[in-house]
Amino acid sequence: MTTSRKKALFIVNPVSGKMRIKNELFAILRLFSDSGYESSVLMTSKRGDATSFALYCPPEYDVIVACGGDGTLNEVVSGLMQRPENERPKVGFIPAGTTNDLAETHGIPKDPKKAAELIISGNAAKNDVGTFNDSRYFNYVASCGAFADVSYTTSQSAKHMLGHFAYVLGGIKSLAEIKPRKMKITSDEYSEEGEFVYAGVTNALSVGGMFKFDKNDVSLDDGRFEVLLVRKPINASFYFDMMKMLSKKVYDDKSVVFFRASDIKIECETPVGWTVDGEHAGDIRSAHILNICGGIEIIK
Repeated sequence: MTTSRKKALFIVNPVSGKMRIKNELFAILRLFSDSGYESSVLMTSKRGDATSFALYCPPEYDVIVACGGDGTLNEVVSGLMQRPENERPKVGFIPAGTTNDLAETHGIPKDPKKAAELIISGNAAKNDVGTFNDSRYFNYVASCGAFADVSYTTSQSAKHMLGHFAYVLGGIKSLAEIKPRKMKITSDEYSEEGEFVYAGVTNALSVGGMFKFDKNDVSLDDGRFEVLLVRKPINASFYFDMMKMLSKKVYDDKSVVFFRASDIKIECETPVGWTVDGEHAGDIRSAHILNICGGIEIIK
């Protein structure tokens, strides 16, 4: 009598981060096989591949393992969210990107083998998913303004050579170019019109490796996002004071506004660049963001 084996689909971005996953993949597949899994592997070659793989894969897989950065995981989740809820497999994540904010939030090890072991032995937990203007999904952040474009304007070669430090350098470099924008914030909890240099709608403990939140302030499955707004600078030392406050998780409303909401609309007088999970989402004037409570299950 043979015991039926579980089935895992690996969706791999071979160029993510420092391409370490390519060297580790065989050992990871062996580990899954020894643990009773029958595994299949699909390699991405262009943007959108991971979404298509997750959307159209056969329904018999018990888990889909995203191997790559936050962008790869975003694509996998975007594909799954287009399927009926009862046809969404659990999601495992083996982080191979540069910053991996969502992995840090979930306590997923950066070491690929340890992350694989966690998928095999861990438990799945509900995770909220966001929709951005009804056209795309996000796992942990939609943002605009200062620092929002650091991820997608940092070259891949810089990421490979410098890792997380490349993001920090990019953020510092952009200080001189920051321009406040008039924004109208409308939500089910907080509304205001004012001048802001940054707006972030998040579901994570860390964003871009630069903004970090207290774990007591963040719940990943409560149906609400954490929203961070940074006001127009009032003096030359504003940004340094602001970063100091954020590092201490202090929100004084005079410079940093923090609240939670499940339905948010952010309108600007002129188009502003938005990022969704670190990828450029276009220059737009109005963004409507909704929370889908417990949209997926992530193993951690």
